[in-house]
Amino acid sequence: MNKFLLEIDTPKGVFLKEEVNELYLKTSNGYMGIMAKHDTLITGVEIAPGFILKDNKKEYYAIFGGVLHVSKNGVRLIVSNIERADSIDKARAKNSLTRAQERLKKKGDVVDQKRAELALKRALARLGSIERDFI
Repeated sequence: MNKFLLEIDTPKGVFLKEEVNELYLKTSNGYMGIMAKHDTLITGVEIAPGFILKDNKKEYYAIFGGVLHVSKNGVRLIVSNIERADSIDKARAKNSLTRAQERLKKKGDVVDQKRAELALKRALARLGSIERDFI
């Protein structure tokens, strides 16, 4: 299976830069798999779980939105944040989900509603990456 260079950048710096076989993530057009020699593409990335395939092994991540740029030179993913599934505390993620759901039930102002919606998406991304139930 062919490989391509994947670079993932966050505001803190380079999160990952290595050769991989596939990147699977949720874009603004739905879930998408990126493999070597993919057509050039620039698209938004949603808050959702995803994975990287390296040497027939999947590594799962919670991805917190950003931009994906695919070129003939490789793939660059610029995200606000990303977490490895194996570093996420499942109980804490479930508590965050419950809190976000409770805040959404309280019809507060628009800013509070938007914050609760984003917190809900982040919690679902974390849990989805842990439970691997998004595919």
